Amino acid sequence: MITFLAAMALAAPNPKAIDAPRHAYAACIKSFESNQLKAKVEPSAYGEAVKAACPSEAAAFTAALISYDVAMGTKRAAAAANAARDLEDYQLTSVDRYTDIFTHP
Repeated sequence: MITFLAAMALAAPNPKAIDAPRHAYAACIKSFESNQLKAKVEPSAYGEAVKAACPSEAAAFTAALISYDVAMGTKRAAAAANAARDLEDYQLTSVDRYTDIFTHP
């Protein structure tokens, strides 16, 4: 019984597999944000630009999120929708932070 439980624990998806892509995407968005602030891009333009920022990091993060959710038993379509919402949350947080910094230097 203990062997079975140990094997199940080892077979379970590891949430740490998401950490590296998440950190890479967050760092890329933060760098993009800083560069846009230096260029004094208006917040409305930034809100659109951030959606296309960091495409390779976004793809890697999305793939990691989907893989994890599917491994946990989520259907692929739902996992893809969850991943899209997660990326959108990062983007919206960045837009809020950018707007706040831009309007209150």
